[in-house]
Amino acid sequence: MPVSPRLILVGGGAFAREVICWIDHVRMSQSLPADIGFIDRDAQVLDGARYRARFLGTIEEFQPQSSDLLVMGIGDPGAKQRVSSMLRDRGGRFTTIVHPSAVLAATASVDEGAVICPHALVSADGKVGQLVAVNTLSSVGHDVRVGDFSTLSSHVDLMGGVEVGEAVFFGSGARAFPGTRIGDGAKIGAGATLMRNVAAGATMYGPSAKRL
Repeated sequence: MPVSPRLILVGGGAFAREVICWIDHVRMSQSLPADIGFIDRDAQVLDGARYRARFLGTIEEFQPQSSDLLVMGIGDPGAKQRVSSMLRDRGGRFTTIVHPSAVLAATASVDEGAVICPHALVSADGKVGQLVAVNTLSSVGHDVRVGDFSTLSSHVDLMGGVEVGEAVFFGSGARAFPGTRIGDGAKIGAGATLMRNVAAGATMYGPSAKRL
């Protein structure tokens, strides 16, 4: 007997709640299962809220079905990396979510499991890696490369030719000047402006970003 496909949100925190809100909008342009569930360490994380996703178990114990489509609802890059590896080892498949108000250039590319939120932009020849989150009103400029598992909070501006490593986090309103290179695992604070390259693992903050 065929198993009905399910849309499974991975995580139930703040970013996951945002993604749930966009799902009905996304259905206007993408075919998604009607059945929505979520997995999280906390079975009660959505209790009392008006979200129709039902709890399906913990991330550690959940066994994906072959017809399930997983949606990454975790914002922290390191956690995304660990959790996605765990679920993929069990056969889990992540689906890409692109809000209908987002603008993707014809020559842009978005890899498996990325989430592109309302009014985001991926410009000419921009590349968004696997399980990247591009939150509302953020801009991936021309020829920008965003590495797997990275997260752009809202209003982030990556100007032309920026290269972002894997598992990089950008706080809201951060921006990087053209051609800047940002190493794996870097953390860029809200409102920071990057005018020079950033080393892997560095934490940057301030309007003219300084290394901690």
